[in-house]
Amino acid sequence: MSKFTERLGAMPILLLGSGLFVIGLMTGQHIINNWWPFDVSRLDLVRATALDRADSAALLEAANVDIILAFLAVILVAITGLALPLAFILNRRFLRNKSAFGIGTPSFMVTLRQAMWVGTWAAFCTWLQMNRLLSVALAALVAVVLILFELMLNIRTKAADL
Repeated sequence: MSKFTERLGAMPILLLGSGLFVIGLMTGQHIINNWWPFDVSRLDLVRATALDRADSAALLEAANVDIILAFLAVILVAITGLALPLAFILNRRFLRNKSAFGIGTPSFMVTLRQAMWVGTWAAFCTWLQMNRLLSVALAALVAVVLILFELMLNIRTKAADL
């Protein structure tokens, strides 16, 4: 079975990544166009937003949490779909264990986990921007923490294999 998956190469990853991205875009378009994210009784916030007088705390207080979480999940899925082929290519390029064909094939679950870290980072940065708290330093700090967490998981996996 591994020879068959090695012959397929990046095609399943590209198909899955593009499928996740398209599903994320279509679902995001549906959420944006058909769901109202704020309480209808707080329509005064729409005018305050247009006049640039609304603060983010008042907007998030009136927001429907379920719709906001669905929107963040859609961002996670779409960005994971975009990052999946890139994670596969980077893992394949820097993998040390080579197979019989001379190229390394990374584990699918590791590749998917790494792509999901990128999607989680993007969703978290989106949530911070919704709260007007996002800065370059904070986004970089969160990225470094997620990269360190992934490195720890890789070290743990390699130690368990020994």
